Amino acid sequence: MTVVKTPPQRQPSQDELAALIEEARRRARRRHLLIVTGVVSLLLLVGAAAGAIALTRDGGAAAGLRDGFHAVQARGTVQHARLEDLSAFVKTVSLPSGAVKPTRLTREVWWNPGTGLYRTVYRYDGADVGVIVQRACFGQKPRFCLPPSPYDLRLRGQGWPPKHNRARQVGRGNFRGRPIVWVEGLVNPENGTHPLSGDQVGYDAVTHRPLVLRQILRGASGRRRVFNRTAVTILPDLAGQQVSFAVPRGGAPRNADLKVASFRKVRLDETAKVIGRTPLWLGTSYLGHRLRFVQSGLEGGANGKNRGVGMAPVVRLDYGSFRLDEFGDERPLGFAAKLPSGKIFAENASAIFERDGVSVTVLGSLNGPLSPADATALVKALRPVPAG
Repeated sequence: MTVVKTPPQRQPSQDELAALIEEARRRARRRHLLIVTGVVSLLLLVGAAAGAIALTRDGGAAAGLRDGFHAVQARGTVQHARLEDLSAFVKTVSLPSGAVKPTRLTREVWWNPGTGLYRTVYRYDGADVGVIVQRACFGQKPRFCLPPSPYDLRLRGQGWPPKHNRARQVGRGNFRGRPIVWVEGLVNPENGTHPLSGDQVGYDAVTHRPLVLRQILRGASGRRRVFNRTAVTILPDLAGQQVSFAVPRGGAPRNADLKVASFRKVRLDETAKVIGRTPLWLGTSYLGHRLRFVQSGLEGGANGKNRGVGMAPVVRLDYGSFRLDEFGDERPLGFAAKLPSGKIFAENASAIFERDGVSVTVLGSLNGPLSPADATALVKALRPVPAG
């Protein structure tokens, strides 16, 4: 494994480090929300600099790069993990049968300390829905890195064994039939009180590998609630020569930001020329929600200089409390080339699906949260925009 050493200069204090880690957590929560809304990949893409990030395992250069991107060869060991969100609220709806089941949300991470880059692929029920390559390090002398989860545990003092005054063992349990030891981080370890933070890691009691992450909310009455559970699988490391990342001009970004440009109102009969496919619509009104206007524009991600990359044409149909965002064959970097057919991925305020070569994201609500039944009825009501 490649160890990145920094010169013997001033290091961040515990308070500064805690602030940086919390900033990284906020960015991660924001990326997850974006993904669930379906604009996901964009941001993923964005945040990562580049969704078109290619990762190869045959030693060759990243293939299929768009204009303005170049391959960055990994240096040293590439660490590899898969995480599964056990607290997700996304539902998978089968259009043929109407059956609804919880969506299995996973993300696979490749982290290369040598380059400071990491790639995340987001999957719904095993299908790729978003990809992002990001820069985890900043500064040069000293160079400071905020690795992606689960590789940030040691930095947070929650590695194994837990770091004194930063975390401690809080109990034992079982996870998927395996005995585990719970380690919980401490808040403000420099103030002498060391209260528990609520961030816990479950380590295999024998191998001491992380198996599960969770957060505990403790009430004044002593009751506690468990939320944000994530299963962790550490996968075999890869050699640097097996992996390359595609990075845009301007470098890979640290944050996931959506970029939009050139939005303007258009006539309905112009929309097919915008995305190269016939868009879908709900007519001039749907359940009392009138079509207010139609727009075209570009959506994509950001590079390390916060400039737009991987922009793709999009059509928006605004029905007031909700809207439809539609892409044709050209997708923003990081967005899945094609989503699974016959399925809707629905959440409270969004749904995403593919039909007739068009990727459609529903954003907003009808007369309340967007239920799987609402999403199904809406999708079945869609029809091609009339020609002319």
